[in-house]
Amino acid sequence: MKLFFVLLQLYFGSRSSFKAFTMKNSLICVLIMTIFSTLSIAQGSSIADIMNVAPVTVKADETTMEANEDYQKEFDEQSKKVDDLFAKHSEKFTKDVTELIQVYNKVLSKAIEQDVKNEKQKVATRVNALSMSLIRSKKDVLTQYNNNLMSEIRALPKSLKDDKEEELASKIKEYKASIDEEFEANQQVIKSFRSTEHLTTEVSN
Repeated sequence: MKLFFVLLQLYFGSRSSFKAFTMKNSLICVLIMTIFSTLSIAQGSSIADIMNVAPVTVKADETTMEANEDYQKEFDEQSKKVDDLFAKHSEKFTKDVTELIQVYNKVLSKAIEQDVKNEKQKVATRVNALSMSLIRSKKDVLTQYNNNLMSEIRALPKSLKDDKEEELASKIKEYKASIDEEFEANQQVIKSFRSTEHLTTEVSN
């Protein structure tokens, strides 16, 4: 910056001329210095090249690879266990609802209006409770699934943890979406059951 002022002095000849210039053109000088300073910064730090270290990717060591394989095996087994338990809970739910509808059909076959009305209300209420219970059971399975795999993840090498946590979170999100979808579908069925007139009277001419 000193060199910059020396050059200006040489150009204008004398100190008084330079002073007059600076007084009259102070704003221009400020702008010139600002531009000069900005250009100096833009040209880069003296350590920019030194600190520009290229990332290096290394192959995982044998221990890390084994840990990854062991975890993946556990992940697959735990996921299969979730699928099996979900299927088991859904099967029980279907069986319980089937038994309720069988009883309702017997009452309906007798065509006693008040009995049909009472049994219908009982069935709808019970099926709704079973649907809620199904959701809770499946969410309990997911909680255990998450706990089991998070315990496995904590024991993994640091280089694997983030990816495995993301994978687990994605899988759980997928499971929760299927649970919510099933619940909503069951609620629609219950609503349809409630609104349907199962016993009608036909008047003959």
